Amino acid sequence: MLVIRVLRKISVGPNKGMKYLLRPKRRKPIGFEELAKRIQAHCSLTKADAYAAMLQMEEEIFAELMEGNSVKLGSLGTLTPVFSAKAVNTLEEANEKTITRKFLRYTASQEIRKAIKNIPVELDKTDQIKGLQPSSNK
Repeated sequence: MLVIRVLRKISVGPNKGMKYLLRPKRRKPIGFEELAKRIQAHCSLTKADAYAAMLQMEEEIFAELMEGNSVKLGSLGTLTPVFSAKAVNTLEEANEKTITRKFLRYTASQEIRKAIKNIPVELDKTDQIKGLQPSSNK
């Protein structure tokens, strides 16, 4: 993973002030088209078959999530629809109107957690620190 250096104002804690931090260098997200191309290169599916399978998987996952069911995505982890609700005093008050927020929780599998911890990190040699000139001691 490429990382970049950024200069940020830290306003809490004992080390307040302008500080340098490392952040992941964000790249363009990979889409279904590119994934289908890569799948085609590594198995017997054509690009069109891989793309169609991914689209159908997307629909099936969406349908299960809309039913309130968790979806296990193999070694990637699990998607679970969850919500927050207000606590009330009586049984009659406890209804769908007390739900304050609905969201999706992703829980990484043990396998992917271990893999993420071992991602090699490399400083991007071309990084430009926002608001500063690149250092001259390269």
